[in-house]
Amino acid sequence: MKIGFNCSSFDLLHAGHVTMLKMEKDLCDYLKVALQVDPTIDRPGIKNKPIQSIYERYVQLQACKYVDEILVYSTEFDLLQLIMTQKIDIRFLSEEYLNRDFTGKDYCIKNGIQLHYHKRGHIYSSSELRQRTANLEKIKNNENLIEIPQHSPDLIKPE
Repeated sequence: MKIGFNCSSFDLLHAGHVTMLKMEKDLCDYLKVALQVDPTIDRPGIKNKPIQSIYERYVQLQACKYVDEILVYSTEFDLLQLIMTQKIDIRFLSEEYLNRDFTGKDYCIKNGIQLHYHKRGHIYSSSELRQRTANLEKIKNNENLIEIPQHSPDLIKPE
C-alpha cells in the first residue's frame, strides 16, 4: 500500500484544495493529511492566520472522500516529528517548493520518501478567496448606504 502525505492549514477549504487532494489520492492508496493549527506561529508576516477554527477545518477535511487520515500539528518542529514517525512513501508539495528548502526535505531524501511537486493549474487559493470575500463585502456595504437628505432647522417653517 502506497501512503501519501500532505500538510497545510486548509483554511477556507476551496475547490483548489479539493482538486489537489483528489490528484494526490490518485497517486497513492492511503492519504494522510497533516493539518496545521496556525502557520503564523513559525512564520509570522509570511503566512495568514487562519479564519476558521481548527475544529471547522478538521470537520471539512474529515468530510472529504480523498482524505483517509488527519494529523494535527502546531509547529514546523511538530511537522518534522510527524514525518519522522509516520509511514510515508510519497510526500506531496506545491511546485513552489521545488528549488527551496522546506521542513523534512533532507529527511525525506535520506529515507527514500518520494517528493512529488504538483502544479497548481488553477486560480483558487485561500488568499484569493479572502480578497474576493472582502471585495464583495465592500460592494454590499456601499450598496446599503442610503443618502438621507439633511434639512436645516431654519428651512423648516411651521404652517
